[in-house]
Amino acid sequence: MDLNMNAAVTFGELLQKNPQASAFYDRCTLEQRNAILLQLGQMTSQSQLRAFVDNLPSASL
Repeated sequence: MDLNMNAAVTFGELLQKNPQASAFYDRCTLEQRNAILLQLGQMTSQSQLRAFVDNLPSASL
């Protein structure tokens, strides 16, 4: 649980630093946001999470 919370906090920080990913996330529906957030538990490193955020605007939901 602590790892998931850390991933969620880091995800928010990375979104703030990436305007394109942030704008994409803001346009997502609630269901799409939930699908994105559920994927955070699969991230095993901060670099993997950063790549996930960087590629978010090109994701097919």
